[in-house]
Amino acid sequence: MNAATSVMIERLHHTGSKFVGVMRAALEQRLVAIRLIAAGERLFKIEGKRTKTPTRYSLQIGENLHIDIDEGHSAEEILDRYFWRFMNHSCEPNSLIRDCVVIAKRDIQPGEAVTFDYNTTEWEMSEPFNCVCGSEGCLGTIQGLKYLTSSQRERLGTLAPYLGRHLVEESQLIKGMSRA
Repeated sequence: MNAATSVMIERLHHTGSKFVGVMRAALEQRLVAIRLIAAGERLFKIEGKRTKTPTRYSLQIGENLHIDIDEGHSAEEILDRYFWRFMNHSCEPNSLIRDCVVIAKRDIQPGEAVTFDYNTTEWEMSEPFNCVCGSEGCLGTIQGLKYLTSSQRERLGTLAPYLGRHLVEESQLIKGMSRA
């Protein structure tokens, strides 16, 4: 292998957003900041088809409700319009999602991957995976909030409102079992 073929070439795909682009390298694609993003800044709104069926790429937005894309879109259209699908998980994320809006939790530097913690929006992942974020507090396998301990849940901070209902139901079930 010569030097030219051993170098991984990264290409940035500019989206319709003034904040983010999709970095493409080999088989990996990730959402990155294209300029400095200040903490609290609203990056973009997640849009797509609402469905009751979760998929590997869908995002849970309500009780038994997910957002995904319809089939039949070209790769370029997905990069242009549905770039949110390339936002990766991190156990120490730099953004969060509230009401389908992505908001910076802290300043995000140009070129830095834009990440969120999937456990803050997903009760149960349709396809659990091994996390490779490398953070000190990495949880290892990401399966959804349902599978975290109470101390792991406390570290997450603010959760999507519909997840709170699951926690209340879970707590009531455990209390009921302890009384029996």
